[in-house]
Amino acid sequence: MFRGKKAFTLTELLIALAIVGALAALAIPSLVEDINRKLLISQLKNTVVMVQDLIDRQLVDNKTQSLENTAFSNATTLMSSSNFAIADECTEAKKCWGNENKYKRLSDMDTKAGGGGTTKMLKNGITLGYSVDKWEATIDDGTKSGDQCYGLFWVDVNGKDKPNILGRDLFAFRVTKKGKILYGTACTGKSDDTAKLSDDTLIGYCKDNSYATACLAIIQRKNWKMTY
Repeated sequence: MFRGKKAFTLTELLIALAIVGALAALAIPSLVEDINRKLLISQLKNTVVMVQDLIDRQLVDNKTQSLENTAFSNATTLMSSSNFAIADECTEAKKCWGNENKYKRLSDMDTKAGGGGTTKMLKNGITLGYSVDKWEATIDDGTKSGDQCYGLFWVDVNGKDKPNILGRDLFAFRVTKKGKILYGTACTGKSDDTAKLSDDTLIGYCKDNSYATACLAIIQRKNWKMTY
């Protein structure tokens, strides 16, 4: 004789559903956060690539090896519809940054000033600011003349939307006179100095010191993943 299979009681079903619900409640926020981070990093990477492409075009079009002889020498000229798909001219720059340019620091959520420069909001939702920021100090890039920091970009990868936290949606990167996007924070020394810093040091610069360039550096090191 076959024995009939015992059915779950209502109590057992309710307990099972409660367990499934609890697991989902734990897993879903983490999954959503992971997806959001990937979207933010995708926007960040696209912005860096876009700026490097613009640098390359400017150097070729102006038949030069220095950004001094390109639109990068003037922030107003560079940040125009000739070079970017602009949605908002941001006549009041702070209005285009998250929480009117008040961003939180990752380590303690203390509010600090964020992006700056000649600012535009792009049609892809990014807020982008640029300023000419020349450094006299030389970066040893293996050539006789070396290279120098020349300009600074700030980017909020989702515009005014939250979280408005440095290292989450707000980042910065420097461009050099020779048209390189600088990896890391240092405008002096050797071009590979940042590569010698430990992960913990870079993350500390990002979270504790509010070095927005360090936040980008650790993300680049981790193959465009936000691991901190």
